[in-house]
Amino acid sequence: MEQFSKQYYSISEVAEIFKVKTSKLRYWETQFPHLMPKRRSSGIRKYTPEDIEKIKVLIQLIDEKGLTIEGAKQAINHRGEAKNINTPLINQLTEIRQFLQGLREDLGE
Repeated sequence: MEQFSKQYYSISEVAEIFKVKTSKLRYWETQFPHLMPKRRSSGIRKYTPEDIEKIKVLIQLIDEKGLTIEGAKQAINHRGEAKNINTPLINQLTEIRQFLQGLREDLGE
C-alpha cells in the first residue's frame, strides 16, 4: 500500500489523485458496497488510505482493463481474478463444435 501523509482525504482530493470526476467516485459508492468512506455529521466524505487503495483497484479494473461495472464486481468477488462472463457459453459452443466435427467425420467427409 502506498504511503499517504494524511489520515483522511476529501472527495476532491481523491478525484485529483486519480484524475477522475467526483461524480464517478460517488457513483462507484452506490455500485461497490466495499467502498464506503466515512462521513462527517454534515455528510462530507472522508476517504482513508484504505479507501484510496480500493479506488485504485477499481481504476485498474474499469479504466485500465476496460471491464464493465458488473465485470469489476465479479473480479472483486473472485479475489481480483477477472473472469470472462461468457466462459459457460464459450464452453458450450466448443462442445457443440466438437460434436459436429465428429458427426462430419462419421459421415465420411
